Amino acid sequence: MVNNKEKGKNSKIGSGDKKSLFLGLSNDLLLGLNQRSREIVQKRFGLLNGNRETLDKIGRHYGITRERVRQIIFEALRNISAKTEHESFVSAEEKIIFTINKNDGIIKVSEIIEKFNSNGQAEANAIKFFALCSKRILEAEEKNVFEKIWTVSEDILSEVKKTLTEAEKIVKEEKKLFSDEEIIEKLFSALPHLPKGKILNFLKTSANIKKNKFGKRGMKNWAEVSPKGTRERVHLVLKEHKKPLHFVEIASLIDKFELGKRKAHPQTVHNELIKDERFVLIGRGIYALKEWGYSEGTIQEVIKNILQEKKKPLKKEEIIEEVLRVRKVKKTTISINLNNAKIFEREDDCYYIKK
Repeated sequence: MVNNKEKGKNSKIGSGDKKSLFLGLSNDLLLGLNQRSREIVQKRFGLLNGNRETLDKIGRHYGITRERVRQIIFEALRNISAKTEHESFVSAEEKIIFTINKNDGIIKVSEIIEKFNSNGQAEANAIKFFALCSKRILEAEEKNVFEKIWTVSEDILSEVKKTLTEAEKIVKEEKKLFSDEEIIEKLFSALPHLPKGKILNFLKTSANIKKNKFGKRGMKNWAEVSPKGTRERVHLVLKEHKKPLHFVEIASLIDKFELGKRKAHPQTVHNELIKDERFVLIGRGIYALKEWGYSEGTIQEVIKNILQEKKKPLKKEEIIEEVLRVRKVKKTTISINLNNAKIFEREDDCYYIKK
């Protein structure tokens, strides 16, 4: 759905300072209104203290109905439209439109607010209000397809939707995370008429495909993208680092990449590692993922498993090499375990399981 607005001509505006450019412009747009109408618009759009008030709350404050509040806002916006042709308004409008066009004609509202706002929530709200007053900036949102965006032409929306639908199909079918380069290449193969930069800008608007803290894209409800608990965060850290880590280091990385709202405590992380069968202790406090080929058990059990899998006696050096692939232990520890005559026998420099 696209929201456009009816506007009109000439009036003097433009007293906002540089830090609060859009707040100043928005307040100037309201100068011709009576005090009550001006306050209602400011409250509704969060132009006073950054807090947007509901129609119900505003109505109770002035002793009028929600519908009357809505009518007052509609009338105010219609009156404001006369000022949108002024040089100061057009100049600020051009800045937003330039940014939209620089992003291939479409940009998430949250992204453009971040680019232009350096002065708090009231200024952020003022940018949104300013765009609402513009005849040239269009706002659109399609549930489960793309987030709230700004564009200058609704013609682009079908192209965005087609790209995002194809992206979801690829991600769901392959059931894996993608770097930007990987997903762009996949989409470029499917949609060769689209420039790669444009594909990326379209991807940024997706309602369902999101980036995780490590810069990989996947479905937003996947644990690898939005890990919910400590256990999921631990799994994500190990999977992304592709190597065994000490539980203290895992906790530190959870904090470093801001995977949780609270600080990750090493002992809590350790407890989750112990409880989950996906994680294997391979050294003193060092854990790996079982899917990497690591197995649980004592060093003796690991040696037995290796000899059983190889189905032949192995030299000491070969056994040590195999054990070190799946365990972080000293070579002397492996040698001591090999010398257990109750379990292993040696013949011609090779070891086998005692029968």
